[in-house]
Amino acid sequence: MLQRIHIRGFKSLVDVELELPRLAVLAGPNAAGKSNVLDAFQMLARSGTQRTLADALDSPIRGFPTEAFTFPSGGLAELMVQNSARFEIEADVAIDRADTRALLERVRYRLGVEIDPDTGVLALADEYLARLTKDWQPKDSARIEAQDDRILIRRSGSGGRPPLEERATNHTWLSDARLSGTPYPLFDSLRAEFRQWRTYYLDPGTTMRAAAPPREVPDIGVNGEHLAPFLYGLKTRNGPAFEAVHRALKSVIPAIGSLDVDLDTKRGTLDIQIEQDGTTFSSRVVSEGTLRVLALCAIAVTARSGLVAFEEPENGVQPQRLDRIAELLASVTRRGSAQLVVTTHSPGFVAAILERARDAETDIGLFSVGRSGHKTVIRPHRDFGLWQDQAVDELLIEPDESDKISALVRRGWLDV
Repeated sequence: MLQRIHIRGFKSLVDVELELPRLAVLAGPNAAGKSNVLDAFQMLARSGTQRTLADALDSPIRGFPTEAFTFPSGGLAELMVQNSARFEIEADVAIDRADTRALLERVRYRLGVEIDPDTGVLALADEYLARLTKDWQPKDSARIEAQDDRILIRRSGSGGRPPLEERATNHTWLSDARLSGTPYPLFDSLRAEFRQWRTYYLDPGTTMRAAAPPREVPDIGVNGEHLAPFLYGLKTRNGPAFEAVHRALKSVIPAIGSLDVDLDTKRGTLDIQIEQDGTTFSSRVVSEGTLRVLALCAIAVTARSGLVAFEEPENGVQPQRLDRIAELLASVTRRGSAQLVVTTHSPGFVAAILERARDAETDIGLFSVGRSGHKTVIRPHRDFGLWQDQAVDELLIEPDESDKISALVRRGWLDV
């Protein structure tokens, strides 16, 4: 679980620090910088699991490498004539320890990345890895830390002077597969945690409708491109999980009848079949909202650990179903499995989350996301008592989404 993250110099996140609960909802208008937070999560995790920093900043993280760094006042043109630019991400992470009796292992990991804008060359500028106490303070000597122009790496249970490695490499030392096994248990634990993190940008318009063959996949895919083979795998190898997805879908959309995934043996492709109001539709023609909800149900039912992030679950979904989607996500929190981070610009979804947050303030958190000049500003919203039901109702009955967002701004909940 990601307990705390401090981001500096990454895209519009000039200096943002967040303490995250089990379910975090980032609410704000478009272009406020919500997606940049998800990109920062991905960069953090991928820096420890990808071979190079360039690989870590590659797709699905949006934009060119130079665009990952905060622009100066003169924009990209001014950045391109600088000698270098830098961002830094520091995180406190609680790792489940299945191999010991301890429930959690708390660690702090930090990386700094520099770029030469003229060449696009990325280099490691800083790296730090240490165990933390229950109070989230450094527990002992860091496993990785910068020392002058070198990186010091300590082995567990090893005396003598630890080795000093080159700092300005094109990769993190956490991602180095040679640093594994008995001498480096903390490296292995954090890498395993990062491999479980998922960020989804669901595309029910085209990607989730494309024909797909049966294949073994770990999840539905970044854009939902593996939804059909993932569900088919559940159907053929884990029937109870497939039925749980079906029940979750029906709980959000009561008109749903049956759910199935058929294999066309002539073409070798899969087709999701959804019965709704007595009529069966294939995934090629079913509504975008239904496909999106199906993907959310698949994520919610099967997410067991790690961090799961996705954008705007309300897109294409009928407003009366937002409360059920909020309940679906809250159920993951109550189950105590995965940590969820969700972005939204829907006051209806915010209202539904607020209803649940009042009874679970430590597990569910709302954050307002806005802009102050060129930088993103994120504020935790803790005083749930200020949100009167009448004020929420007023937001929900306003006819246009932009009017609802404007109303939120007027009430001071969202920044501009």
